[in-house]
Amino acid sequence: MTAFSGNWFQRRAARRKAASDAYRGLLRHALDPSHYRDLGVPDTFEGRARMVTLLTSLACVRLSRMGGAEAAGLIERLDALVLDGFDAAYREKGVGDASIARKVRALAQNHAGLGKALFAALTAPETPEQLENVAGVLRRNGVAAPDRIDALAAALGGFLAHLARQPDDQILHGRFDWSGAAADSGAVPR
Repeated sequence: MTAFSGNWFQRRAARRKAASDAYRGLLRHALDPSHYRDLGVPDTFEGRARMVTLLTSLACVRLSRMGGAEAAGLIERLDALVLDGFDAAYREKGVGDASIARKVRALAQNHAGLGKALFAALTAPETPEQLENVAGVLRRNGVAAPDRIDALAAALGGFLAHLARQPDDQILHGRFDWSGAAADSGAVPR
């Protein structure tokens, strides 16, 4: 029983570390000033939260394409960390306890709605209009300035293409490589 328990605790700690590493890297990339300067995402609290949601959706698409219980567990843990991060960000802003639950609930609902719509657009059967569908999701949700929506959609396609080339083992360990992703083409890989 001791050997089993030791291995179980080690695996559990490794899964937590993978989710934590994935979240930290995602958050660091989401706060990169180039998204706000070059892609038209508003540099506001809500704009940064939307950028976190966009990158979380890309990470979830990459993990879902791998399939399996380990990838599904990482999706669940990563999403929980994102929601906890929203709560912590509001507290850091000084939002009082009386209104924080309502504000976090609204932000979580926006995160879920935008995330599901983007996930659906990115995982739909490949068509020539797929990038236009992604741009439509971004437009409907007011994610970026109207004249920068197409650039943001192309950048998301580039990020996803970049993540698709990373080894599954690296992804499962939470080491999403966001660097250089914007330079990739706007094509959505399969």
